[in-house]
Amino acid sequence: MGVPLITLRGDRLISHQGEGILHNAGQAEWVAEDEEDYVNKAVKYATDLEYLSSLRTRLRKQVMASPLFDAPRFARNLEAVLWEMWKKRQSDQIR
Repeated sequence: MGVPLITLRGDRLISHQGEGILHNAGQAEWVAEDEEDYVNKAVKYATDLEYLSSLRTRLRKQVMASPLFDAPRFARNLEAVLWEMWKKRQSDQIR
């Protein structure tokens, strides 16, 4: 959890995973819109050592308080989805 990785927005699963993690961690500014934006962000963040130091200081606490580590919320959402799948399966069997 030293610094987030820059993620290139894209149409592949790995791009969406990177975007989702960064958005939920409160680091959406680390998502690049295109290759030029990716390089610009890399240069910007690599040369701003004061910002990186500040980010390293607060990132762990920020991520731990984010939806990424909200296990009760995740469990509730998963339970709701499983119940909906079960109800759909039951209604499909009745037809």
